[in-house]
Amino acid sequence: MNAFEKAAETIARAILQCDRVVVVSHDDADGISSAGLICNALARAGIPFQARLTQRLTADTIEGLKPPIVFCDMGSGQPDVISGIKGEVFVLDHHKPVGSLNCISLNPHNFGIDGAFEISASGVVYSVVRKMGDNRDLAGLALVGAIGDRQAMIGANRHILEEGIAAGAVEVRPGLKMAEDGDISKVFERSIEPLLDFTGDPERVRAFLGEIGVDGRVEDLRGEPLTRISTALVLKLLMQGSFAADSVIGEAIRLKREVVENAFELVLLLNACGRLERPGIGLTLCLRDRSALPEARRIADDYRKEILAGIDLLRRNSTEMENIRYLIAENLHGGGVIAGLGIRYLYTDKPLIVLNNKDGTVRVSARGNRPLIRRGLDLSIALRAAAESVGGKGGGHSIASGASIPPGTEKQFLLKLNEIIGGQLKR
Repeated sequence: MNAFEKAAETIARAILQCDRVVVVSHDDADGISSAGLICNALARAGIPFQARLTQRLTADTIEGLKPPIVFCDMGSGQPDVISGIKGEVFVLDHHKPVGSLNCISLNPHNFGIDGAFEISASGVVYSVVRKMGDNRDLAGLALVGAIGDRQAMIGANRHILEEGIAAGAVEVRPGLKMAEDGDISKVFERSIEPLLDFTGDPERVRAFLGEIGVDGRVEDLRGEPLTRISTALVLKLLMQGSFAADSVIGEAIRLKREVVENAFELVLLLNACGRLERPGIGLTLCLRDRSALPEARRIADDYRKEILAGIDLLRRNSTEMENIRYLIAENLHGGGVIAGLGIRYLYTDKPLIVLNNKDGTVRVSARGNRPLIRRGLDLSIALRAAAESVGGKGGGHSIASGASIPPGTEKQFLLKLNEIIGGQLKR
């Protein structure tokens, strides 16, 4: 960590020398919060900036942009794109590096830190912005990115959490990690995280809560009522075949400086804005503009409906091969979210792959879990090799990865992926 922090300080000094900056970042919760962090720091330093949020980094993404450019949550896997930029470039990322970059970069993997589990892109960016001034009040945004990428509060994330608490930016207490505050029956009825078998069914929700004798507001649960509902949720998840109780119960993180206090709600809002192609609204939230909050919540309502429709499709149409489970669909919103929910709450025994044919490209989202990782699964390697075998590109993390492949190559891609993952799991 000492070497990582020194590298972050060097990059911070270099960015502060720029007279303007272009920020390019991913459009999920981690990417949008990363952009929010660097844009806040630039604004405080009096440096003009322009931001572009995108799902994929290609040559078209950066066409017309003039350096200096700061890439967040992308770049480590696209050295060919980065190398084509003439001018000052910074890559602040946590994905496994592919090849070598010809620019200034900060990636935890190069310092022996696991970017899949211990620090997200927002944590990497926070390491830089905290050296650009007294920006410790932004620690909450770094945690939002980590939560969005399903990371635990360990390693570097734990350090950021503790710093945020000390700065008064974050508060932690035992509770439920629900993406809404309010009446518990309404929250459970609308919940997609956790994904429970009674989600969307108000009568079954009321029956569940009545049986365990719990009511009130989610954020106010304490003591014995919290213990009762926690126990009941663990049992329900086990009966569903899920081992994701730690995703629901534990440290409830409250944000004391952001536009919403519930960190899990901010994750939902940012993901919704990104997936429904309104990432600018999400960035506005990260810049602490409360005027964007009503629109973001409307977008989140639409997003919930899209995700639940995708989960229904997954339940009805998913197919198994020897080593993977997959869904082929068209025009889905949030294929990665659907894959993540599916592997956590519905199908835990095999990696889950969602192939989404949209805008002339098949976008692939693959998700694993810790038991599969312990058996040897590395989706980053598998997705890259399988995608390249059909003329596409892929990469990411061992537990969560993505790819883009040409339409018409889906079956060939899946056969190759099944073969590669079979070899990984049989080691």
